[in-house]
Amino acid sequence: MTSRPWLFGLLAALPAPILLFSSHFSLWISILALIWLGILFLVGGLTTGRWLSRTPADLILLLLLLLLPLGLWGSAEKSETLPRTFAFIADIAIFYAIAMQAEDKIIRWTGWLLLIGGLAFIFVTLPGTHFYPGQKFPFINRSLYDYLPTGLRLPGDENGFNPNMTGGLLALFLPPALALSIRSENWPQRILAIITFLFLSGSLLLTQSRGATLGVIVAVVVITSVMSKALRWVWWAGGLLTLGVMAVRGSDILSAFMSSDPGSSVHSLTQRVELWSKAIYAGMDFPFTGIGLGGFPGIMSKLYPTFQVTITADVPHAHNVYLQTLAEMGYPGLILYVAFLILLFFVLLRRIHRSDDWRQPLAIGLLGSLTVFLVHGIVDVPSYSPLSAIVIWGLFGVMMAVGMAGDRGFSQEMDNRD
Repeated sequence: MTSRPWLFGLLAALPAPILLFSSHFSLWISILALIWLGILFLVGGLTTGRWLSRTPADLILLLLLLLLPLGLWGSAEKSETLPRTFAFIADIAIFYAIAMQAEDKIIRWTGWLLLIGGLAFIFVTLPGTHFYPGQKFPFINRSLYDYLPTGLRLPGDENGFNPNMTGGLLALFLPPALALSIRSENWPQRILAIITFLFLSGSLLLTQSRGATLGVIVAVVVITSVMSKALRWVWWAGGLLTLGVMAVRGSDILSAFMSSDPGSSVHSLTQRVELWSKAIYAGMDFPFTGIGLGGFPGIMSKLYPTFQVTITADVPHAHNVYLQTLAEMGYPGLILYVAFLILLFFVLLRRIHRSDDWRQPLAIGLLGSLTVFLVHGIVDVPSYSPLSAIVIWGLFGVMMAVGMAGDRGFSQEMDNRD
């Protein structure tokens, strides 16, 4: 399978739909899917001699997988935790299916695939988004939504996509489009990148997702700072000015930024802070096992009642990906998850410093995508939906693949670890 990484990717991705939608299948079918993955990785280890050296993240992901039975055992909502446990395993399988393509020629087409994928997601997600009647961005004319196609529904989101989820997904594809607009392999790719960037920017504004928009703003600063030394001084000056303004009027700005959304069940900063505190309490009460994947709504209503968030509100998560991980997987899960994200950051940074070919702008763009996720995750959980999680973990796989692509020294380092 080392000579045919595409075959490994195909075989690893094959059981993902079953695990992703395990509630629609019999339990034994999901168990067979797990056995399939176990045999695949066992055969891969035997044939390649690599057990924990396929990627730098192997040990971290293995430990995360080992935490899943512990969380399932400690969960009071096993009917919710079991399907999400299967879905989490599917996420990691997709990560490996894509990350292993670092050794395949298809990696050379990653830039094109990201641009085409970004455009495709516009046409897949916007028609299926259930937009709120409230107005977060006052400069957007509400009549624009009357012209958008509606009614698209996908398995797992029969009620329509949450606009924050849609915005979070579209925002992840925007930084690579920006980076390739500035520096591309050729003019056709640059033209497609510019078109993709403009369409994604307009679509992101239509979702009115404040967290995703803030993530893109920070990502733009990161990308342009890396690609232009002159702009670094501009952003440093702007950052100092912003800190000064926030020191004086920070609370008022945050309150205004996180309010004015009467259509959402959790729209103000005060409400989010209350949810964050409940997630922290859950992490303190269940520090080693967590409450189990998907257990936040049930546990919150029983053990941690809220006052700012109404009891009838649909609150599926803690609106913070880090605190959500703490609540669901305890401190070990939080540490491993953050370690995984930090590792991705350094893998991309290493690629940026060591390459000056097509891989460098692509790595810069993907670093921007990671920045979007990290920033958006402060006020939301972009990966809560199984459908969005599979896309996000797929992009994590792309980040790892680009970071490892064509690096013989890296391959030797990984082999020496075994």
